[in-house]
Amino acid sequence: MPRPDSRPPTDSAQCPLGAVGDIFVALMQRNFQRPRPDGSLPRILHDKGHACLNGTFTVESPADPALRQGLFAAPGRYDAFVRFSSGLLAEDRHPDSRGLAIKLRGVPGEVCDGAPEGQQDFLMINATTLPASTVRDTVAIFQALDGIKQVTPLSLIAPSYLMPGLRPWRIRWDCLKSMLSVAIEHARTPDLSRMIYHSIAPYRLGLSGAMTFQCCPVPPTTLRRPRGRSFAEKLQSRLDDGPILFDFLVRLRQGDAESLELDGPAWTGPYQRVAQLTLPPQPVRDTIDRGERVAFSPWNALRAHEPLGSINDLRRRIYAASATARGADATFPTDTTD
Repeated sequence: MPRPDSRPPTDSAQCPLGAVGDIFVALMQRNFQRPRPDGSLPRILHDKGHACLNGTFTVESPADPALRQGLFAAPGRYDAFVRFSSGLLAEDRHPDSRGLAIKLRGVPGEVCDGAPEGQQDFLMINATTLPASTVRDTVAIFQALDGIKQVTPLSLIAPSYLMPGLRPWRIRWDCLKSMLSVAIEHARTPDLSRMIYHSIAPYRLGLSGAMTFQCCPVPPTTLRRPRGRSFAEKLQSRLDDGPILFDFLVRLRQGDAESLELDGPAWTGPYQRVAQLTLPPQPVRDTIDRGERVAFSPWNALRAHEPLGSINDLRRRIYAASATARGADATFPTDTTD
């Protein structure tokens, strides 16, 4: 198994992003963490929650011994707290990235610096790429949005970034591809329980491996279209028909040629199932506000699943700043029921 590339420390006091990270945090907070009418602060990203559900994460015994690392080293069942969300827009009818965040408790193993003991977070979105694949381009796209008065689909297009100087031959194809992917996925399915969610960025798998992961929906026993107009109502309709199931799959890095940075070649290995997420029938509407004071982060993780790459370094800064400003708690919520 190839060893992940050597990388500088990412402790907050030594983060290699330096001033760039500080600039990005300030940029995001002034544009996307403005006080609400009641004075409270929203999440910088994925503030719109659709549900916060109780579930069970069941780890299997992977057929490939290379996958038996960290959380996946042995079979087990873990309590899960699961949040469905939208990236930046408040209206369900608008195209946007949709998020799935999973928080597990009772997990054995050493955790990353600053992470709660015994917990593991997995964060995913329903897209295979991001609008920008490097820290430099990520900062640039949000600098192009600096000063927007209202977050709307049109205001997020950022034409000065998408097409610098409004010259068609300078169009940023990665950004355009990501925007089109979001629009197509929005049109393809209005049902959060039927979307595939991706980690996009890589993570450690044990001491020497690296992985990406995804949650893939298990087809329901009934093919009836979910009732309701909002995402929350459709989730309730699905749960009324029975449990919602997702297979949790892992893809191994196939050697040093597969970069830990997102601007490198796409990874080529197959996805292999290592666990299943089960969301039993439960009321959705009553759960939406449960995630308000809960903080998710890729860095709330076992050391064996430490986030890798510069985009994850940037995420560490922004998620920590967002949670601190909101007064959010990274620990597994105590109001969950069996």
